[in-house]
Amino acid sequence: MANTPAMGNGPFEFTDSNDRQVSIPISAFSFDSNSKLQVTADWQAVVTAQPAAALLAYMQAEGLLSPAAAPSTFPAMIVNAADPGAGGNNITVTISNIVPATDPTQTTFTVTVTENDLYTGLTAATMEQTLGSSAVTGSSPGLVQVKHGSVDPFGVPHSTSGVLTGSPLHMDVLGTGSPPKVFTLLAKKSGADGGLTHVTVTPDSASPSPTVETFSLHATWTKNATATLLTLASVVQSQLSYEISVALPGSGAYSLPAAAATTLSGGAPGASASATLFTGI
Repeated sequence: MANTPAMGNGPFEFTDSNDRQVSIPISAFSFDSNSKLQVTADWQAVVTAQPAAALLAYMQAEGLLSPAAAPSTFPAMIVNAADPGAGGNNITVTISNIVPATDPTQTTFTVTVTENDLYTGLTAATMEQTLGSSAVTGSSPGLVQVKHGSVDPFGVPHSTSGVLTGSPLHMDVLGTGSPPKVFTLLAKKSGADGGLTHVTVTPDSASPSPTVETFSLHATWTKNATATLLTLASVVQSQLSYEISVALPGSGAYSLPAAAATTLSGGAPGASASATLFTGI
C-alpha cells in the first residue's frame, strides 16, 4: 500500500547545530499504514539528528505535521436494471481489469454483470405464482418464467442443469409422471442473450411434508464487456442491455469507477433496481 502524503505548513525549516538554515519540502515526508512518519532517503541523516528530530516529534504531537486527508470519492455512473421488479436486486455489477492510459478517457476496464436468482421450497403446483408466466404475474419474477399450460401440478422434477435453448429459448424439466415433463421454463424476455441463462433444478433432500415434495431452482446469468469512458454507453447498450443500462451521474460526465462489486437495489413492481458506482481514491 502506498504511503499517505504528509500535510503541514511547509517547508519544514530549522537552524542546525552549525547555525545553518535548513529547509526540507513537505513532499519529503509521508506516513505509512501504521501512521508512522517516513522520510525520503536523501533527508534521513538530517532529520534523525538534533535539533530536527526533536522538532519533528513536537510538530507531530501538536498536529502540525499529519497524514493528508484521503481524497473523497464521487459518483462515476448510475447503473439501472433493464427490467423493473425485485429480480433486479439480484444483479451485481463488477468493475475489474483497469488498464490506465496516458489519456484517462482511453483507460480500459471490464464490466461484468451477474444475476443470481435462487428459489427454494417450490412445488410444481405453486411455482407459476412465484416465477410468473404470460398469464400470471409472479411474486418474485427473475431470469426465467414458467410456460403457461406446461405444468404438471403433481409432478416432481428430477435434478436438471443446463442453459436455455431453442426458439423460443426454453428448458423442459423432466421428472415423475407420465408424460415425464413437469414444466417448461422460458427466458424472461426475447433476445439472444437469454441463452446465457443457466438453470439448475434440485429436489430438496428433506421436504417439509412427505406428501408435498419441494425443490429449489437456481437461475444465473453473467456476461462481461470491456469499455472506456468514451465507449461505455455504446458498449453497455450493444453487449449488456439484456440486464442493465447506464446513465450519467449528477456531474454530467462519466468517471472511471473503482474496481469493486456493487449490487443493485430498490427493485420492486414497476420500479427498476439501481446503484451508483463511485470513483476510487
